[in-house]
Amino acid sequence: RKHHRYRNMNIDWDLAHSLTVDDGQGVRCACELPSSDNAYRLIVGTQGGSLYQWSLPSQSLTPISYQHNHSVTAILSNGADTYVTGCKDNIIRVFDGTTHEMKRQLEGHTKAVTSLDWCGESCLVSGSWDGTAKLWNISNGSLLATLPDHENTVSVCGLSFSGSSVWIATGSAGIAQNNSISNHSIRIWKINVTTGEVEMINKVSNDHFGPIRDLNFDSASSILASCSNDGAVKLRDAKQGECLQTLCFPVNNPPMLLTVASTSDGTIVAGAEDGHVVLWKSGDNDAVPPRLIRHSSSVWNVSTLRNGDFTTCCQDGFVRVFTQSPDRRAPDDVRENFEQSVEAALKKQNKGPSQEEISKLPKWELNSLITGKSEGQVHVFQKEGTAIAAQWSEASKTWIEVGEVVGGPNQEDTGVIDGVKYDFVLPIEVDQQGGGVAKLNIGYNTGENPFVAAQRFIDAHMLPQHHLAEIADYIQKRVGNSTPTIGASNAPVPTTGMPLGTFEHIPVKGYKYFELTKATNFEKLISKIDEVGLLGEDEITCLKGLTGTLAVTNRYHSSTLDPKVFSLLTKILIEWQPAQAFPALDLARLAVLHPGSGKWNWNALLTRAYAVYEKESDNVAVSMLTLRLIANCFKGPVEALDLKHVLALTEKSLTSKNKNVRLSVASVLWNLGLHLHLSSDAEDISKSIVTQVAAIIDSKAYESEAMLRALSALGTVLLVKPNAKEGANSLFLAGKVEMAASPHGDKARAVAKEIYALLQ
Repeated sequence: RKHHRYRNMNIDWDLAHSLTVDDGQGVRCACELPSSDNAYRLIVGTQGGSLYQWSLPSQSLTPISYQHNHSVTAILSNGADTYVTGCKDNIIRVFDGTTHEMKRQLEGHTKAVTSLDWCGESCLVSGSWDGTAKLWNISNGSLLATLPDHENTVSVCGLSFSGSSVWIATGSAGIAQNNSISNHSIRIWKINVTTGEVEMINKVSNDHFGPIRDLNFDSASSILASCSNDGAVKLRDAKQGECLQTLCFPVNNPPMLLTVASTSDGTIVAGAEDGHVVLWKSGDNDAVPPRLIRHSSSVWNVSTLRNGDFTTCCQDGFVRVFTQSPDRRAPDDVRENFEQSVEAALKKQNKGPSQEEISKLPKWELNSLITGKSEGQVHVFQKEGTAIAAQWSEASKTWIEVGEVVGGPNQEDTGVIDGVKYDFVLPIEVDQQGGGVAKLNIGYNTGENPFVAAQRFIDAHMLPQHHLAEIADYIQKRVGNSTPTIGASNAPVPTTGMPLGTFEHIPVKGYKYFELTKATNFEKLISKIDEVGLLGEDEITCLKGLTGTLAVTNRYHSSTLDPKVFSLLTKILIEWQPAQAFPALDLARLAVLHPGSGKWNWNALLTRAYAVYEKESDNVAVSMLTLRLIANCFKGPVEALDLKHVLALTEKSLTSKNKNVRLSVASVLWNLGLHLHLSSDAEDISKSIVTQVAAIIDSKAYESEAMLRALSALGTVLLVKPNAKEGANSLFLAGKVEMAASPHGDKARAVAKEIYALLQ
């Protein structure tokens, strides 16, 4: 089935409605219940455990009497008369959509229930921190099946049902393994609801670079979407879970994406921990960045409505509805108030609390009189004239001081990392494998969660996950004068320090050559040259001597080449028509591999080869053999190559209809990338290589080996020439490489994964 190709574009989304709840807590989730043709109700769940009914378009708000004893982390309606909540107390509750009376509780999870979805009319699937997903019959409350052995927190998504079978997708957050978080996985399941038999159809692991946070299924396109702490949304084949396309947040250091949904017109919507909502629209043009809608704090949930609008649930205590319909847009003053409130909140974060605000905070000495509502709840206190943040420990029933709530940065502390400006750029050193210390910088913005900044730093440099608390603590303390070394201590120096990120497939390890094969027919080559009738008998004999030497490859170390041959090949390229001269190119591309050819003046021959190519670039033999001659030059006379001229030639053949020419183009790009890696004084042609590989990806015409070589060239260039990242990001390659590699085998997909990591 054809799937949508998602493009980046400006999407005209505007605020339609906004509402704040009155329990002073962040809004975690919302779902829709119909009311009439043009009216609907939103059921809203909060971090404090409250429920509200918000009727639209009348905008009346009604508190629901039932109070959860913990955060409502997920909410779901059947679109008719029932809604269901998931709670941090491990319980699923089923409510009547009209009376709001709780009809039953579904108990079986041993940790917080954080994800819910339907799979059929009465089948509910739930995901939990306990590492399981469970399938329930909500009509009678029975447990139908358990999907075990996930890696920590589970996100769930119902895909389809037929008869007694249902298909479900799950995503996991990963586990700490070898000092890093890994094995975050997508699984596709088939469950027989009659027998409870569970079959895992497929498992896809580690194609995100962080825990998977949410899933969404678009039934119209049969596309499964996943979002992750790595700041990306991956669009997948729902039958197998394999990635088809990656949608990237349009900054170098993206925020964690907590939620993803799809609207009726094909828009993908994701909410981020830093308050952004990002939107991608289905289409074909990748030229324009996705639309961003800023909120003042974390967006916990986005969900779509029947009329094509979508809702956002935010930590600032607001639920908002956004629309593309001019008829449903909020009045200008309401939309302006929203923008101004976001701007004011961001400014307040930068300034920190005023002395007047601090004076109104509860005193730290009296913290024992305040009881926290849940594990990890943050509360701000006044201590010695400053505002401090503390977290509630459920185990000890005490508040634990986290750090001072600070104001804005000094001008000298600000800086830029990878093109992104931060309020603070903090120096840090990391022990490298094999000795030495890498000096790195952490970017931090005032008001940001230090653990979020620490996780972003760990992900960017692929550092062991166990350093998260250590780095977050360093950020909290704002060490401006001393530079800590992560991985070091007062103990004896370890034999191996904390390794920086390394890649398995890039940079590439060796040049690609087109050597002598069994298919090479020297007799036919000489016959082609002789047929032209422009060479004498002695010259033909000279060429036969060359082919005799080249045929015996195991004697290259002791055989020699007649210098007359070089002059003869150059003469053919100068005097003959390109269509007649191509056998000379074939002999030259084999001769350059012989050690004895190093004494030849290759500049002159290559200059003529370039000219022949430019005259007859549409001639398959001429273009293929010229490119293969150039590729083979990397074994010896690479200094004779004019690299910019070479790239001008490859550009001419990027869209060749001949697969052998395409393979030759990709091989030259591979060799150029490796040359940049091995030669520190080489001319920087990285941006041209990036542009050409982007064109190859967009062409969708290259075979597997050619695509692998092109992607490997791109990865090598990005690794050794960091300035090339800007060009790659401007072409949105992070969102293209995995889809381009998908049909071309495991190695191509692995290379694409490494490229994606480099572009974050």
